[in-house]
Amino acid sequence: MALRFHNTLTRTTEDFVPARPPEVTVYACGPTVYNHVHIGNWSSFLFYDVVVRWLRRRGYRVRFVSNVTDVDDKTIRDAQKAGKSLTDFTRHYETEYLKTRRILGCVEADAYPRATEHVEGMRAMIQTLLDRGHAYLADDGSIYFRVASFPTYGELANLTQESVKAGASGRVKADEYEKENVGDFALWKAYDPADGDVAWEPTFVVGGIARVVRGRPGWHIECSVMASALLGDQIDVHLGGEDLKFPHHQNEIAQSEAATGKRPFVRMWMHRRHLLVDGAKMSKSKGSFYTLADVIARTGEGGARAFRYLVVTAHYATPIDFSWGGLEAAATTLRNLADARTRFARIAGASPAAKAGPAADARSAFGERMDDDLDTSGAMAAVQGLVREWNRREKDGSLSPADAAAGVALLDAVDEALGLGLRATRDLTAAERALVDARLAARARKDFAEADRLRAELGKSGVLVKDGKGGQEISFA
Repeated sequence: MALRFHNTLTRTTEDFVPARPPEVTVYACGPTVYNHVHIGNWSSFLFYDVVVRWLRRRGYRVRFVSNVTDVDDKTIRDAQKAGKSLTDFTRHYETEYLKTRRILGCVEADAYPRATEHVEGMRAMIQTLLDRGHAYLADDGSIYFRVASFPTYGELANLTQESVKAGASGRVKADEYEKENVGDFALWKAYDPADGDVAWEPTFVVGGIARVVRGRPGWHIECSVMASALLGDQIDVHLGGEDLKFPHHQNEIAQSEAATGKRPFVRMWMHRRHLLVDGAKMSKSKGSFYTLADVIARTGEGGARAFRYLVVTAHYATPIDFSWGGLEAAATTLRNLADARTRFARIAGASPAAKAGPAADARSAFGERMDDDLDTSGAMAAVQGLVREWNRREKDGSLSPADAAAGVALLDAVDEALGLGLRATRDLTAAERALVDARLAARARKDFAEADRLRAELGKSGVLVKDGKGGQEISFA
């Protein structure tokens, strides 16, 4: 069966055909680092993780880039409230985000570009848009994208040309806005004293005259530039939460295609539906706004793995309804799967796995469901059915070592595809987690001797660390 995904742009499920197989380029919108990431955002980031894992399981060589937005309205506002420089403020939350990715078992991206490190690229793209008539310097000192110059504007969000034309006479300077506010959007924002010391002074040529335009980039231009800088002018897959379809992703398309003249900017757009809490939007005022730290504080570190299971086993095209009861049920299911793997491995011993039979059928069904637009819920149904049958056969003594070995192989394949951590027999202690994080930092700075020392230190407590394509993989002796 061909690998198929639902393309938000075409609103159809299509065969996945990358531009240069087996290479695949994937860009995913990461966090805006002005606070701790909430579980709604993590549901999107875990969706990204499953996409990348499955593409790699299907034999593609994936280059995965996920950005960090470290300059926008919110980061500036909250850095000032905290009395910190923008860099010090955002680096703190960036570090917390990266730590939480590891707690959740996410594969590492090949790059985590920061917006502030790509301002020159933004200047260059904006200059190109000015030169081609897609942008203009307004009376307020900001540079705007001319929506009327891009005939297909609105197609990603399924906006009609009438609605676009009705609003396009206005200008939108805010980073985030609703469909009702369609209008020319800011590529470069003129300096505002409220921004404090957050400003750059690039030179733009406008009407043949070179002008220094002090200010800062708009949010949307950041992703266009980071994606093209690291993955090229056209990419295979772009991921995000459904809230990013408009205006952010629509504006990315307009900027990128207008600047490069290449269409499509993205071959496959994929968006994760929202996460709800007890059937409603998360709300701080109602006490239903949670970070992963809140989940762990209430359930222990094992709650992070349960949250992952809850998210990745729900189809990305359906909203997730988070509840503490649902999280507890996910934890029980995950524990049962891990226990089953342990028992099957004990029965299997050194026996080779059976090449045919129910486990092979379940493995085939798992792959077929995953290939059909990442139907993780259907894929797990096939696995759960096999585990129930193997549990029954274990109890009546009819489970052969070869079948048990096939069951282990199935669960290991599922583990690799969905990152469930089934081979983990316990949670890391705080001291062990600190050593794991320290080892990752040592590898990042290429201090391999220190990384080896930390690996040996972890081994003394039975924590086994293996370096895989997705980063550090943790198991237990």
